[in-house]
Amino acid sequence: MELNQEQKLAVEATENNVLVIAPPGSGKTRVITERAAYLMEHEHVSAYEIVLVTFTRLAANEIRTRLIERVGNQAYHMTIGTFHAIALNLLHRFGDQIGFRKDNITVYGDFEEQFLLKETAKEMGIYNGKNWKIKKGDVDKVFEKYYQEGIEPDALNPVYDLFKSFMARCRENQSYTYGGLLTGMKLLIPLIHKYLNWKHLILDEAHDTDKLQWGLMEAIREYCGTSFFMVADIDQTLYSWRGAYPEYIMQHQDEYTLYKLNKNYRSRASIVEAANKLISHNQDRLPMEMVAARESDPLIADVRVHRNVDSERLVQMKTTSDFLLPNDSQPITILARNHALLEKLSMLLESAHIDHVYIGKDTALTNSEEFRRFHAFLKLIVNPFDNFAFLLIKDTIGLSAADYTEIRNNAAIAGQSHFQAYINNKWIYGDEKYYDEFFDKYTEPKDDIITVTTAMSYLNFPFDIDPIREFISKLDKSLDISDYLDWLATIDIQDEVKEDYEGLTLMTIHAAKGLEWDTVIIAGCNEELLPSKQAIRNDEIQSERRLCYVAMTRAKDNLILAVRPETTETNGKIYNNPISRFIAEAL
Repeated sequence: MELNQEQKLAVEATENNVLVIAPPGSGKTRVITERAAYLMEHEHVSAYEIVLVTFTRLAANEIRTRLIERVGNQAYHMTIGTFHAIALNLLHRFGDQIGFRKDNITVYGDFEEQFLLKETAKEMGIYNGKNWKIKKGDVDKVFEKYYQEGIEPDALNPVYDLFKSFMARCRENQSYTYGGLLTGMKLLIPLIHKYLNWKHLILDEAHDTDKLQWGLMEAIREYCGTSFFMVADIDQTLYSWRGAYPEYIMQHQDEYTLYKLNKNYRSRASIVEAANKLISHNQDRLPMEMVAARESDPLIADVRVHRNVDSERLVQMKTTSDFLLPNDSQPITILARNHALLEKLSMLLESAHIDHVYIGKDTALTNSEEFRRFHAFLKLIVNPFDNFAFLLIKDTIGLSAADYTEIRNNAAIAGQSHFQAYINNKWIYGDEKYYDEFFDKYTEPKDDIITVTTAMSYLNFPFDIDPIREFISKLDKSLDISDYLDWLATIDIQDEVKEDYEGLTLMTIHAAKGLEWDTVIIAGCNEELLPSKQAIRNDEIQSERRLCYVAMTRAKDNLILAVRPETTETNGKIYNNPISRFIAEAL
């Protein structure tokens, strides 16, 4: 497939700072791939000098696969990944530059972070297990600002002491929180830039980059002297609620040479027309109208509205010629604003024995307490300095409160971690001795993850570990414990997406970012659902309109806007949810 004129101009741009505006279906992944190949083949750039940052691991894998096909094994020498994956890799390589044992790093997910935060707050007398002396909302805002902007609270902030104590605990444990990976990378760049040799930085999905990530990009440009090629579309910004700062692009656009890709190769003309009409109502954007490369089908309405479609009705319509859920193998997805609707629909589909994939189930499992307690055993194999991981296993291995206190005291006296103090005297403590045998046998981070987790089946966990072992069994059989935990640390909901699956997929609109299907059904096209009640209350309609725009432009051939009953009754109370304003704006 040849590049069109607009794509070719972008790929062969000679300027140091390039901004490519790429609407849905315009071939941005191809442009990114060809840009990297062009630098190597025509500008004689080494693969080691190219850094390619994506928003999801799925996108990184797709680009890596295309580049391997395009330039061969040289693609393996490029740095390709998400911000967090690249940060974790650098911390493993250079963590000793900022005081970490680089080979013994673990990463805390949300459950672990909140658990450790509460433990820290308890020890400081700020939290009693039920109530906070400081508003928890104020605590969350401090950490949110730190993770999204890299800004620590000042000494006058009531959360300051807790923040510092929590960060000290993480450092003591040789661990990072997921959000802290990027602040660690920010500290590293000035110290290690001479070892990186990064000369060309390519950033995908730049519109969903937050302030801290923009700061990282600036630091790389400053210290490494890189050129900067970014691909963005402000109309597709989905993560403002998580700190995305597309305003950076608006504020700095004059510093970049602008290239525009306006041709949509994905969707039929009527879908493109509806999406253009919808997004034109937004004010905060870089105006550009997509041009459809595909004609509409004259015999079929490519964009349709179906009213009174609740979850039960979606299932009932699966065999109708009107199409909602056809029995053929055409790739089809149902997208919704939130998981509540999808969870109910998935249950109904299961009851009706309709094959489908619900994207989000595995992610919910990885966020569970049981999952994190199970993985604490694995983390201690990789990082025996992780006192928090030991805290998570102490009840499982049968330690009494007195045992745990004594271990902590002995560790402090000997200058050891709690796990090390336990291992050195493990015959004294606890009543579950087969855990001792487990740690005697498995001490190497390079042990095979499948073998180790299979062996864990004989350990006496106070919860069902079968779903966890099933989750792990589906992974690459060559993964060792260390690589597996690194993979898990940067897990993303799109990791659940099955390539080449031709059945029915359920997922949220946010999770559908960058994906496409022949047929897309957007469920819940009602006021207070899409747009959400909270967005209406907070005057965030532009963000919700972008969300609907992204959902619509996932469709290649058919787009169905499914409106739930506009009047419902629950427990004698009448609820009104009129048809979404976005339907009138689009059609």
